[in-house]
Amino acid sequence: MFLIGSTSNTLANMGKNEYISMKNLEKICKAINLTPSEILEFVED
Repeated sequence: MFLIGSTSNTLANMGKNEYISMKNLEKICKAINLTPSEILEFVED
């Protein structure tokens, strides 16, 4: 995560299906050349 300017907490939160900021999502998407729709899934409760 160092390469994209984020913390390991962000990755841990993603692994636990917890909140990450849109700014962090943007950094991740840019780093791996994907769009949010390619890595997110909307599931209704």
